[in-house]
Amino acid sequence: MSIRTLLILCILLPLSVVYTISMMIETQNNRNEAVRHVDVILRELIAKHAAKIDGFYFAAEKIPETLANTLSVDETQNEEDFEAIIRKILSSSPRLIGMCIAFEPRIFRDDVERLAPYVHRQHSGSDELFVADLAKTYKTDYMTWDWYRIPKDTGQGTWSEPYFDEGGGNVLMRTYSVPFSRNGQFAGIVTVDVGLDDLRDDMSRLSSAGITYRLLSPSGTFIAAPESEFVMKETIFSLAEKYDNDQLTGIGRDILQGNSNVLPYNGIVNDRKVWLGYAPLSHSRGSLMASIPESQVFAPVYARLYRSICLFFVTLAVLSTLIVVVSWQLTAPIKRLAVFARKLAAGDLDAHVGDVRLAEEIDQLAHTFDKMIVELKSNIERRIQEETARQAVERDLKAAQRIQESLLPRLFPPFPDRSEFDLHAMCKPAAFVAGDFFDFFFIDPHTLVFLIADVSGHGIAASLFMAVSRTAIRNSAIPEKLPHEIITNVNRILCADNDDKMFVTLFYGHYNTVTGELTYVNAGHDPPCVVRKDGKFEALRATGPLVAAFEDIPYDSCTVQLEVGDVFIAYTDGVTESHSSQDNILYGAKRLETLLCEIHNECVAEICDRIYRDADQFAKHEQNDDITLLVIRRKE
Repeated sequence: MSIRTLLILCILLPLSVVYTISMMIETQNNRNEAVRHVDVILRELIAKHAAKIDGFYFAAEKIPETLANTLSVDETQNEEDFEAIIRKILSSSPRLIGMCIAFEPRIFRDDVERLAPYVHRQHSGSDELFVADLAKTYKTDYMTWDWYRIPKDTGQGTWSEPYFDEGGGNVLMRTYSVPFSRNGQFAGIVTVDVGLDDLRDDMSRLSSAGITYRLLSPSGTFIAAPESEFVMKETIFSLAEKYDNDQLTGIGRDILQGNSNVLPYNGIVNDRKVWLGYAPLSHSRGSLMASIPESQVFAPVYARLYRSICLFFVTLAVLSTLIVVVSWQLTAPIKRLAVFARKLAAGDLDAHVGDVRLAEEIDQLAHTFDKMIVELKSNIERRIQEETARQAVERDLKAAQRIQESLLPRLFPPFPDRSEFDLHAMCKPAAFVAGDFFDFFFIDPHTLVFLIADVSGHGIAASLFMAVSRTAIRNSAIPEKLPHEIITNVNRILCADNDDKMFVTLFYGHYNTVTGELTYVNAGHDPPCVVRKDGKFEALRATGPLVAAFEDIPYDSCTVQLEVGDVFIAYTDGVTESHSSQDNILYGAKRLETLLCEIHNECVAEICDRIYRDADQFAKHEQNDDITLLVIRRKE
């Protein structure tokens, strides 16, 4: 991955993630703020315009209420007076369509069955007034109509549902009816007809800045709406059923209960999302709804998001340009260093970087490379000298190894013409040369001398002391002397001029091949063992201290009898002290005893090999010390 790519990933990618998360959080906060704002705006606008509509209705209500109060105390019996009063009122209120005074039978006069003078204009604002008597013009009794019957039964003023008056005002209107009485007895109804065209025009004028208004009757019928096909033809419930819209049904019920609210909603006719607000008009005059498209509500949010995105991309472009420029300035000298490294790898030790006058750190690196090439040349020359010396040492060590191996018996079986015993031995050095050694030879036709020894330390010094010890033992081993006398003499020879205080542990024995008697000296060595033919295990005790440590130390001899089939095993501490660097647990004499009892019936060469392999596997092939083994089996 290039430095330029790495800089882009490490700078632009985290920046993009952080900026994206910030924009998401900010956008969500702006959306929440927009929702709170539209809630406040819609509630304020609905309350404001509802107050205006209520004022219109309130002014209309006061006219018949005032006239009803007058009729309750003024028992005028002249029909022309009624007409004059109504004309006067209509002339001063051009937005009223008509008025009527409808009497109970024979309340006006005993000779008049019914009287209902009605004065009206053809449309709102017209100056021409027309007079009619509803008792004569109605095909049915006016006392059965809702505008008469409901206020009579309730005793309260009542607004009718919107309707189209044919033959009268010929306009869409609502009627407000107020009862009046005389002498404590119900006398009749005063009505006023209010045209809704002006109110609908007011609704149209109110719809601005994307906000549309709809006026509903107390039963949920659309009185004014931007959708002309709804007016007086649909209710909020019929639309809910028509479009199978449960949300609209819930809104309609909430409106009829006189509640107000602001909530998100899919458009009544189309699927365009809007925010819808509604509130009731006072005195059961209906409800006012206002809606604003959601796109308009969130338009400032999206505009701000668009500006943020544009700013972000501009920032990315600027940073990308800076990264490209800076990375080019950085990589140019680095490429010079790379060319130098390739020349150096090709073996050109005369390569040179030179000055890099851009960044102090890279310039220091270039000088370090130049200094390194000088030191490298010096190190190579020194390593060549060291390698030459090391190879010379290795040659000497290999020569010492060959010499040491030549000192030990190498041919097995060593005495093929002797059938009364089997003998096998092995020595596995931990380094080039070993401090362990073994030896065997006859000092007379029936006495086999054998020994196994471990010199202190490792390496060249131990191998030299091993050679001296072997020579001293061979020179001292004569038939006339017992084993303890021979080892005592060897100890005296090795103690002389032993300035380095080296010592050797050894097991030295005289084995009579005819009788099977073994006379031995164990000078501080790991105790050898005898495994009888029946598998019984016996360890041979020590008879004296280690050799070459103390001058004039006496040694004792011991004798053990080997029967036919018995096996004698001698070993150095490299076996029992084998261990792995991972757990540092020693192989131990107990494990060796268990193994010998299992394999004592095998041939002597196999016994040596099995012991070595088991110790090697236990130590996970980590040999820490020389391993030497010697095995003798008595035969018939």
